Order: sequence, then C-alpha cells, then structure tokens
Amino acid sequence: MDDATEYIRRALPELLQVLQNSDVRELHIADSGTQVRIHRASLSGGQELEVTDVAAEPETLLPGAEQITAPLVGTFYRASQPGAPPLVEEGSTVTEDTVVGIIEALQVLTEVEAGRSGVVSKVLATDGHAVQYGQPLFEVVPVV
Repeated sequence: MDDATEYIRRALPELLQVLQNSDVRELHIADSGTQVRIHRASLSGGQELEVTDVAAEPETLLPGAEQITAPLVGTFYRASQPGAPPLVEEGSTVTEDTVVGIIEALQVLTEVEAGRSGVVSKVLATDGHAVQYGQPLFEVVPVV
C-alpha cells in the first residue's frame, strides 16, 4: 500500500463524520490506484453514508474489443426505469444507435448510445452508481 492510499484510509473516519453533518450527496477520491466513493443514501427518512473502496485495476479487453464510455459525469442506470430489465446484457447485439444505458446528471436523463456495432461482451459499470466522464461502461466485440 502506497502513502496516498494509507493517507486516504487514515482520513476516512474523520471525513465520514464531517460528511454526515453536511449537504454533500457524493464524494469521489482517487489517487495511486485507490478509489473511495462516499454516497449519501436516504433510508426510512434517515441518512446513511455508503462507502465503496475499490482498487483501480485497468480493464483487460478481449482481442478486438472496444469500450463504450460515459459521455458525462453522473449516475449510471442500465434500465430505462426502476424495475425494468436492463437495456442490454452480456451477449446483446448492438448497433451504433442502440441505447445501452442512461446517465442522470443534475436531474436530467441522458441516453448513452453504443456508438458502434457488435456484441456486448462485458458490463463494466454498476447500475445506480456514479460514473466519471470517459469511464468504461461496456465492452463490445465487433461482429464481422
């Protein structure tokens, strides 16, 4: 574990305490291979902080595969509405204009189109979680 990762881990309890009493809904810190995402969720009228600690690993693409990336920062959804099935799954065939997901930013929903034709080989983003601009969402293998 490097110095930056250790610093983030030591500062986390104090940071959680400060955020618990603030209006911040989400915070994302990334440095030297460590990502920490803190998201405020409303449960039964109360507030709860959810912490996700993930080591950033580069994704390994299948030979010839391409990634569909997030066109903006926001919350990623795989379905068109709550309770609906995902727009695409691993194994789904997509064309350039196939809507593969939705990103919500500032209460505006933006459809994410595949931008390429092929078969979805891997889902890389988690439904209902924040994504960054350019973050890989799906891996697509072109069909020849």
